[in-house]
Amino acid sequence: MKLQNLVLTILISSSSILAYSQKTYKGLPVIEANNAKIKYYVNNVENSNWTVSPKIADDTLLIKTYLSEKTKILFKFKTDIDSIKFEINHDETKRFYVHLNNESYALTTVRRQKIFIPTLNYASTESNPKYKILYTNENEKGYLDSLRTKYPIPFKNSKTQIDKVLTILNWTRSQWEHRGDVSPKKNDAISILDEVKEGGRFPCFAYGYVLASQLKVSGFKSRVIYLKTSDISTSMRGGGHVATEVFVDELQKWVFVDAQFNAMPFLNNVPLNAVEFQNAIRTNIDKLEFKSLGKVDKMSYINFVQPYLYYFDCSFDQREDVITERNRVNNKRSLMLVPLATENPTFMLVWNSKIDYCEYTNSINDFYAKPN
Repeated sequence: MKLQNLVLTILISSSSILAYSQKTYKGLPVIEANNAKIKYYVNNVENSNWTVSPKIADDTLLIKTYLSEKTKILFKFKTDIDSIKFEINHDETKRFYVHLNNESYALTTVRRQKIFIPTLNYASTESNPKYKILYTNENEKGYLDSLRTKYPIPFKNSKTQIDKVLTILNWTRSQWEHRGDVSPKKNDAISILDEVKEGGRFPCFAYGYVLASQLKVSGFKSRVIYLKTSDISTSMRGGGHVATEVFVDELQKWVFVDAQFNAMPFLNNVPLNAVEFQNAIRTNIDKLEFKSLGKVDKMSYINFVQPYLYYFDCSFDQREDVITERNRVNNKRSLMLVPLATENPTFMLVWNSKIDYCEYTNSINDFYAKPN
């Protein structure tokens, strides 16, 4: 049996159950095909990477979704001349035959599973005063004044701080299209935007730096946040993503924002930090939503970002101006939040590099202490 693990973009569908095709072979529905390349759809979202394989005894298409077990999805399998569609429940299996070129019959199995999302627990101890993160204050705005002058952001109808953050988020996303294989020459907002003006296109971390700086220009306390997968030490797949968090005074909380995807997560109309975002995907995905002045494909973004929501780290020094000596703790430049009963990661295999720059904490209050 060939098992194809496919994490798909899934949208909630209210369609009623549709019956199988009436034509059968060995007691199972049959559809016709002249071309072995097949399109299939999950809740009307197209996927085009399936090939009919008559030589495989039972060819299995495994659909993995984040949706709750109670939510049905609509599946459609479309050949060049025929199609079949049906609803499929959690852990349910459907089988049918594809009659290819009026010759061979390919037994095809569709099976649905829910993606496992780990429960992450943290200590609730009081924040440790030694883990103090420094943020830009009123006396350190020379660089930010230059950024404001050179790259101003127009604000319209920004009645609340969240409105303002969404405007800055949207402005940052609109400056360039993502390119993951090119890095800017320097990692400050003005240098990045200068290169963008000359045609530069950069990865997620460049969005994170520009967004954090532009938030500071508007008076917010903000920080670049680095996300890492649970298997960062052993996996060769992309092990990290970079986003931003901003402290919203009106709510007295940290809020996660991702400029690459122009997305701010909300649950019950409350914006979430990175830890809350991970937990909302696990426990309340149907009510989880994203606010944006652009367009966010909910499930596509969750499919991308969820594996990275495991380890979180940020620098102890978030100040912008050139500083002779950056703030460190025990000669470490960053603080990493690690779930309880989890080893501190010390190596990133995909980049063949040590993680030797972090202090580690299990305390949610250390990582989400209010900025001074």
